[in-house]
Amino acid sequence: MINTQSESINNHCKVIKHILIIEDSKSLANHLKETIDKGLSFRCDVAYDENSARDMIPRKRYDLIIIDIHLPDSSGNFIGELLRNDHRLIVMTGQDNEECRSKLIALTLVDYVIKSDAKTLTSYLIKTIKRLNENRYTVIGVCDDSKLARTQIANALKLQNIGYIEFEDGQQVLDCINGQDANIDILLTDYEMPKVNGLELIRRIRHTFSEDTLPIIALSASGKNHLLAQFLKIGANDYLPKPFTNEEFLTRLNLTLDYLYILRRHNKLIEELEHISIRDFLTKLYNRHYFFSNIKHITSNAIRNSTPYAIMMIDIDFFKKVNDTYGHHAGDVAIQHLANVLKDTARASDYCFRWGGEEFLILIPTSSHDESYQFAERLRKAVEISSVFVEDEDLTFNITISIGIALGLDKDANHLISKADGMLYEAKLSGRNCVKITD
Repeated sequence: MINTQSESINNHCKVIKHILIIEDSKSLANHLKETIDKGLSFRCDVAYDENSARDMIPRKRYDLIIIDIHLPDSSGNFIGELLRNDHRLIVMTGQDNEECRSKLIALTLVDYVIKSDAKTLTSYLIKTIKRLNENRYTVIGVCDDSKLARTQIANALKLQNIGYIEFEDGQQVLDCINGQDANIDILLTDYEMPKVNGLELIRRIRHTFSEDTLPIIALSASGKNHLLAQFLKIGANDYLPKPFTNEEFLTRLNLTLDYLYILRRHNKLIEELEHISIRDFLTKLYNRHYFFSNIKHITSNAIRNSTPYAIMMIDIDFFKKVNDTYGHHAGDVAIQHLANVLKDTARASDYCFRWGGEEFLILIPTSSHDESYQFAERLRKAVEISSVFVEDEDLTFNITISIGIALGLDKDANHLISKADGMLYEAKLSGRNCVKITD
């Protein structure tokens, strides 16, 4: 396999944040700067002619240069110089004709864009910059038995700020995605290859990975007209016949990237919503919903193994006095402080919940009378000796807690919660800052 080490597949990727706009129209240049600065929270630099740009570029390493193809003091070779010095360029042009387009697509550009109206231009540039930054988290597998073809594609991917892994044949791809070598987000595969050809490779990949989890773009120099349909039917997301221009390749690739990034954002949103649904906003501990969604397997295991589980109810002593004395913000900080002590004291197998207000619950899946009591005492002492610090008010104070514990094999956890609540009430009647446990 070619180049499978994760540290080498994307070491050319960088955050695109230092941008230079070279445009002789001051009104357009300033509009682009203001819009990009506002839309991306950047601070673009602006040069209105070639000489100014030549002075600015050596002083700062720009991640991206957006340049007008025609400048009033143009030397005629400035864009070529920038490309030879490995600058990433987006070229703007007001000429929308085949001759200009042919010259531009022959250059190793990030992209070129036609100057139509300012809103369309800035919208396209912002979208492109956002994609370039998102691209740095993406790794593309390039599968082709031709070294030249792999190099050409790899060079195009570098310009787009994308990591890549090269494969010489389909079997190497299968070994990679089914093993632990590296992860790829999109696969570009040729059709005609030794060992496993492109069609067979896609067929076998689709046994495990769907079009959503691993998008595939098929490439082929074959003149067989039926291949397009075959590739799409077997599971390719897109198809691109060889030879293709850099513009054709990037247009197809960007469509797939946009699709992938929409899925990523969708999945992230689902994860965040799931997290919100089971976590308390203030403390980030589990909430009641998560408790009752997961308690059945805890009670079932306890009954099956005849090993009691424990419910520990915890309440901050005189919490109303904390709010009245220091304010509700300090009360929230005290709740967060207790939550942190719970997380630091509990074992990895224990579950900590904010039950409501200043009340907390700890679920111990397997425990004994002595173990539960000793754990509760450690927790009580840890809270007692620690201090609540309200940073923005430079305020420090202490709190104590009362704890009630119940153990059992109850199928209905509400019964054990009720018993633990009773023990908590006894702890409060006994003067607070103490632990009470059922016999």
